[in-house]
Amino acid sequence: MKSGLTVTKDSAQSIFDALKAIGKRDVLVGIPSDRAQRSEGQGINNAELGYLHSNGGTIQIPEHDVTVNRKINADGSFAQNGQFVRAGKSNFSTIHTVKAYSVTLPPRPFLELGIAYKNKEIVAELKLAAVAALSGDAAWSEKYLNRAGLIAMNGAKGVIQAGDKLTPLAESTKRSRRSRGRIGEKPLYDTGGLLRAITYIVRDKNATS
Repeated sequence: MKSGLTVTKDSAQSIFDALKAIGKRDVLVGIPSDRAQRSEGQGINNAELGYLHSNGGTIQIPEHDVTVNRKINADGSFAQNGQFVRAGKSNFSTIHTVKAYSVTLPPRPFLELGIAYKNKEIVAELKLAAVAALSGDAAWSEKYLNRAGLIAMNGAKGVIQAGDKLTPLAESTKRSRRSRGRIGEKPLYDTGGLLRAITYIVRDKNATS
């Protein structure tokens, strides 16, 4: 019985090489070590913070000083009833010492939710990567792997930017933000540092970061 398959060129070696190459590659989405650093003096980096946010946990906050910014009118009274403002709009600042305390974070699995939301698109790109490998085209296979990573990355960022799929902020967190002149109430989105740190990489399985 004829198989219906016509071989016009022996490309077995190139197919084998491409399959071997894709089998050694990983698509990773998250916060790599070279993007984990936060502002100077902060005891936890973005990678650790992302893990805690995803899985939940308790953070020990050491004693530290905070600067409170407000605005004073020309007559010496506080503007906006003394509410805190951003540093750029302030003309009156005071420094306060905050004693050590702990914060318990509920799980907010932004990576998992983002990947699940974009699952069909991600799987489609991975299938194309496999097809390209079977065709012996390692270059296109790599491109599809990168496209899968990009989609997954944007999915995770989209979860943070939308904010509606995550456990809402506690009232104490809202008060803390307002004390620093921040009015946003989206979970995981305060300074934007965590959001900017999220990326993807395509690398060999045995590589380390």
